Amino acid sequence: MVESLQTGIKQRDRWTCRRCGKKFVDLVVYRFDDCHQNDDDYITLCLNCAAWCEDNRVEAVPLCRSLTLRNKVILIGDCHGDFQKLDSVLTQEEPFDFFLSVGDIGTLNDVTPQNIGILDKWDNGYFVSGNHDNVQFFKPLGLNQDIRGLKVAGLSGVLKSRTFLKDHPNNISFREIMYLSRLNDIDILVTHQPPTGLFDDGGEAVLEELLNYMVPKIHISGHLHRYKLKFHLQTFVISLPMINHGYAVAYFQGRDLRNLEVVLKKGKKYVRV
Repeated sequence: MVESLQTGIKQRDRWTCRRCGKKFVDLVVYRFDDCHQNDDDYITLCLNCAAWCEDNRVEAVPLCRSLTLRNKVILIGDCHGDFQKLDSVLTQEEPFDFFLSVGDIGTLNDVTPQNIGILDKWDNGYFVSGNHDNVQFFKPLGLNQDIRGLKVAGLSGVLKSRTFLKDHPNNISFREIMYLSRLNDIDILVTHQPPTGLFDDGGEAVLEELLNYMVPKIHISGHLHRYKLKFHLQTFVISLPMINHGYAVAYFQGRDLRNLEVVLKKGKKYVRV
C-alpha cells in the first residue's frame, strides 16, 4: 500500500469510484496523513482502481488532488436565440466550471453584435446541435470527451426516424449510436431529443435503449421544451425546458455526482427543487 495514505474498506451506496466512475461497489477510502475528518480530505476508489494505483506506484498526493477536483456544471435547454436570458442565468450561477447546451441555441438571424458580445463572454460552454441550429455557437461536444476530468458524451442532431430533414447533415447516424453503446463510464450524456419514457407523446426509443447500455450518471435533452426528471436504472434523465423557464445544475467531486438541482420558473420567481 502507498505509505502516504491511510486506507479502509467501506460500503457507501451513494458514492462512486472517483477514478473510473463505477457505482454501487466496495470502495477503498484513501485519506491524507493530515486528515481532519473533512470530506475534502479523502477520495474513494473501487478495489480495481486501488490495485491499479498500487501496481503502478501512483503518487498519493497528486492523485488525491486530481480526484477531489470539484465541478459545478450548468445544464441548459433550448435557447432559440434568447441570449439575454442565457447571459442572465450564467451570470446568476457564477462561479461555475462549464456549461452544457442541448442545442437549438440559435440561427444566423441571431448573430448580432450584441449577441456576439455575450457569446465571447462565455467561452466555457459546450453544445450539441439541434434540428434548428445552422451556425456554431460555443464549442461542439464530441462523442466522447474529457472535460475537467468528467467523461461527457454528445450526440449532435436528431434521429432520421423522427425528422423531416432526411438529407440534412444534422442527423444522428446509427454508427454513432453503436459507438456510444460500447461506452460504460460516461458521467453526462447530452442529446437534443429526449428518450421515450419521459412523455407519452414524444421521445426516441433508440435513445432509451442507449441508456440501458451506457448507464451514465446524467442524461440531458431538450427539443420538446418541457421539464421532466426521471430515474432510469442508475441515471438521472432530465428533459430541460426552454432557457426562460428553467435549467439544472450538477455538482461533482471527482467523478462522484454529489448533488443535482433543478431551477424552475414559478410565476415571477425561480425555485430550486
